[in-house]
Amino acid sequence: MLMVRRALFITQWCVLSKWQRRQWPGYVLRYGVLVVLLVACSGFNQDAKNTIAVSKLHWCGKPSMIFQDEGAVSSKTVTDWAQIQPNLGFTVFLPATLPGDACLVSASGTLHDPIFGSSFTIGYLLPDHSALSLSEAPLRSQNRAFQCSPPTTVTGGNTTKSATAATAKEDAVQLCSGARATTNIVLSARGTTATLEQFFQALEPDVNWIPT
Repeated sequence: MLMVRRALFITQWCVLSKWQRRQWPGYVLRYGVLVVLLVACSGFNQDAKNTIAVSKLHWCGKPSMIFQDEGAVSSKTVTDWAQIQPNLGFTVFLPATLPGDACLVSASGTLHDPIFGSSFTIGYLLPDHSALSLSEAPLRSQNRAFQCSPPTTVTGGNTTKSATAATAKEDAVQLCSGARATTNIVLSARGTTATLEQFFQALEPDVNWIPT
């Protein structure tokens, strides 16, 4: 239980990225996010075996789905996805499947923010206690290309990394961004750029993600 709580705490820090600090300073200040803890996130290790639909996963702890509607006269909390989804103003892209022992940490975001628009953020805890998070918002940039920082490349069977934080046996935690349709997606996970881009391109629209 202590390990799960610790992982939940770390994943919640991972969910909001440096990109969001630059793009949505008001959102970040509102929730007091310190993204320096991003380096503590373990990352992504997708295994094709024993994967199940994300709606079949369970919550890691107590269900946590909180969205703030800033379009109301006074800000209000919304927890019904049926009310949230059609008011986001963009399509949410998610993995259709994840390892069966993964669990959902939390989902959160904003609606109708007059300055920053709507946002959607979701975090998963994978079987090896590594974190996977996706932060999404309407596309506002002309740059649609998928890119990661720090980038990694594979040469002669070995992974070459631009960051010294990764060891020879462990891929670096990367912050990647790109566009799908009219949605900008920021992905935080561990893996090579090629692996994460493959995962990114496999994301599907309007996935049923709420644990049943």
